[in-house]
Amino acid sequence: MKYIISVIRLSMYFCGIMLIIGGMAGAQNIDPDDDGSRYAYSENVGWVNFRPSTGAGVMVSDDGLTGFAWGENVGWINLDPLNGGVINDGYGNLSGYAWSENTGWISFSCENTADCASVDYRVTIDPLTGEFGGRAWGENIGWVTFSAATPVSYGVRTSWLATAYLCEGDFAPADGDVDGADLALVIDSGGIEIDVFAEDFGRIDCPQ
Repeated sequence: MKYIISVIRLSMYFCGIMLIIGGMAGAQNIDPDDDGSRYAYSENVGWVNFRPSTGAGVMVSDDGLTGFAWGENVGWINLDPLNGGVINDGYGNLSGYAWSENTGWISFSCENTADCASVDYRVTIDPLTGEFGGRAWGENIGWVTFSAATPVSYGVRTSWLATAYLCEGDFAPADGDVDGADLALVIDSGGIEIDVFAEDFGRIDCPQ
């Protein structure tokens, strides 16, 4: 009888572990089409996988990024560490820091140190397609690039799309330039347009 109870307990224990692992593996929304759109690249440390085959993977939300990316040469990279974290402003503009035990802090925007005048960089997510762009910077690993067409095409994409996004167009005066004198539109996911004046959003062109 004791043997049967022990076997049952052991089976329940392993089932619990499998449920936890399965939950971690499912907690991500990178590479939704399973076409390989999960890799960033650093010349110093190689490929960084935002949807690894084991572990939590990376989840993008309106507020930020959570979970872990994996680099063969650097190990796990935490996108939501204590005293850090990668922030999403809701429109796909990322800032803040990721953390790796082996390489230290990785900055996702020059705005973190208010040093954009000397080195202008940032990581963005296209609010309409979910495609990552731009570069992150780590003192110990250098640049991490999130998309490129040559010499090898690669990139990171998420199923997250902005529920609202900012776009610019040459509205008024129609002078051929998009600037602070023009209207900027905030368009939500239902296609509802809200006119707002702004000096310079610097986001994306309005869809035609």
